Amino acid sequence: MKFLTCALLLVLAHAARAQFDDVFSLDDALTEMRPAVLQDDAVEEPVVRARVMLFDEGDDANEEREEPVSIQTRRALRVETEEQPDEDAEILGRLSANPFATDSTSNQFSQAGSPYSPKSINNPYGQYGSEYSSQSARNPYATDAPKIYAQDGTYLGRLSENRFDPESTANPYGRYGSPYSPTSINNPYSKYGSPYSPSSPNNPYTTTAPLLFGD
Repeated sequence: MKFLTCALLLVLAHAARAQFDDVFSLDDALTEMRPAVLQDDAVEEPVVRARVMLFDEGDDANEEREEPVSIQTRRALRVETEEQPDEDAEILGRLSANPFATDSTSNQFSQAGSPYSPKSINNPYGQYGSEYSSQSARNPYATDAPKIYAQDGTYLGRLSENRFDPESTANPYGRYGSPYSPTSINNPYSKYGSPYSPSSPNNPYTTTAPLLFGD
């Protein structure tokens, strides 16, 4: 009787050991498969690609190219927006309160500020200064007034006396004319309107005021 009992216990122990080994082997197999499954389902970190424009002086000025843009690699590049100066747009100088800068609209002896220069917004008989020209900053009905672009490439609207044009700096309810808009040169607390900001046309000492482009 004792012999039968011992034999039965040995058989049960052997069966339990075999079941344990099967479970262990199955777990090992799953462990070996898991890295492969994760590798197949892995999602690559998205890379944002955008057209960029370099605003530096030199041989590579205004160079356009496509490359990844990431937070970790912040550079002196600006992501291109829908608003860009036309390739054939005429540079009229810098919209600036600096009377000494050579490209300032406030310098009466410069090409940009002289009342006799054909490119000056201060020339009452010129294309960009006449109150009758559709491209003039002085015409209250103009729709093609000069465009303003900040040094960093941000579009700041049109330098115009047209109060109804949504892009006009004279429109108090527009994004470019409102005294509360961050992209308005009329906002004294914004980057582009403060008299202390180097990017503002209202700073009498800046040399990096916004550029004016004629259509």
